[in-house]
Amino acid sequence: MIKEICFANEIIIFARYILMNEEDIMLAYTYIEHGKFELREKARPEIKDSRDAIVRVTLGSICTSDLHIKHGSVPRAVPGITVGHEMVGVVEQVGADVTSVKPGDRVTVNVETFCGECFFCKHGYVNNCTDPNGGWALGCRIDGGQAEYVRVPYADQGLNRIPDTVSDEQALFVGDVLATGFWATRISEITAEDTVLIIGAGPTGICTLLCVMLKKPKRIIVCEKSPERIRFVCEHYPDVLVTEPENCKDFVLKNSDHGGADVGFGSGRG
Repeated sequence: MIKEICFANEIIIFARYILMNEEDIMLAYTYIEHGKFELREKARPEIKDSRDAIVRVTLGSICTSDLHIKHGSVPRAVPGITVGHEMVGVVEQVGADVTSVKPGDRVTVNVETFCGECFFCKHGYVNNCTDPNGGWALGCRIDGGQAEYVRVPYADQGLNRIPDTVSDEQALFVGDVLATGFWATRISEITAEDTVLIIGAGPTGICTLLCVMLKKPKRIIVCEKSPERIRFVCEHYPDVLVTEPENCKDFVLKNSDHGGADVGFGSGRG
């Protein structure tokens, strides 16, 4: 009986699919199973809640967390979902209760989905939002943005308009990579006497570095093994000290006043 019901559901889904207009179908990069992603055709997302928005994705990027899903390190990830939580785009449609954006607005999409009303949201810990779609939902538990279109719950919380003077490429890091560095720096209570260690000089590491520099600590040390990234840091941030992993411990001890780094950030690949 269960097999018959499942087969009937598959027939219904297939029938709906073949009856769709071509403009209602999009390509989406999909988590199939452990170790397997595929580019698949899916139905374009629709408004499900009055606080939703539909965004046409114009630019997206790949996060290490997407690879964690592929390698089976995210148990909450749902097979069949569209991956991706770093994107910008244009608002196509909004629910009746959305007030902060309108169709035609260029927007960044926040990596976290949050209601803005629960205990954790009110205290700034939006990643712990208690809503069923709260926290890291996009591209993990609900369809994300490595697709042509994405549905964004709680659009008033999760979308920010991009100024006309900022390009999509410039704005792309705002929703996750830059926000990660900014948030980590904000809660680290860096002082002018601190030695700060940043492990990894990829996009997240560099964004973290830029945010840490705003705090003006006594010294900043970056640990990186890639010659290209080491060269980039040395060329663009000559006041930052750089070391490689095999020498990191001794280097940090030699260049700190309190027996090691006072504040540390890990932005390396998982």
